Amino acid sequence: MNYIISMVVFGAIVWWFALGPGRKAGDQLSPLTRKLVGAVAGGAGILLALKGRIDFAIVLISLSAWLLGFKLPAMFDPIGRARRSEIHTRALTVLIDLGTGDLDAQITAGTYAGRTLGKLGPQELIAFAREMAALDPQGLNLVAQDLDRRSPGWRQHVQFDAAAGNGAAASQSEMRDEEAYQVLGLEPGASEEAIRAAHRALIARFHPDRGGSTYLAAMVNRAKDIALAAQRRG
Repeated sequence: MNYIISMVVFGAIVWWFALGPGRKAGDQLSPLTRKLVGAVAGGAGILLALKGRIDFAIVLISLSAWLLGFKLPAMFDPIGRARRSEIHTRALTVLIDLGTGDLDAQITAGTYAGRTLGKLGPQELIAFAREMAALDPQGLNLVAQDLDRRSPGWRQHVQFDAAAGNGAAASQSEMRDEEAYQVLGLEPGASEEAIRAAHRALIARFHPDRGGSTYLAAMVNRAKDIALAAQRRG
């Protein structure tokens, strides 16, 4: 029995760290599978804790918390250095969880200011998109993929010029060092390794070849270049 438990824990440790800071659990597991694996790991961790195997219990419970989307202390979180990307536009603060790939946006201007994108109903999403097409086309580009998933057909109701926030505009836009670190979900002064890992995590989720946003991918690439330049300047 102890041998089986040891093999399970060893496999969990290898799999967890194989993901690394630049990967996401969601790349390998569907949301449902991630929750099931997280629940099983948590239950096994509790049983091991009751048996006095605190060392293995910490690993499994930490893995469970990560898979289920809970915030972990930095010492237990393999992606804690690049947990959340934050992108500001005229009317949105777009938040991307680098652990799960989930995207949400805080609306900061317009009729729905103060609400989050994820809390809007189907008709509200269409009204929001209409307003954003005029108020903040770049912001609408950032969340267009999420709108496609949550409210298919919204483009039929909105006159929207996707080129208004295309990749060329993003790559040429001005971006301060602080903004670049926010886009990558890093603290100023992060290492080159952390910058590249955060960039890989974002591009893996939002590259246009995978159905992502051209504008967002260009912004992430721009943020990487600026953050690396800042890091090299010291």
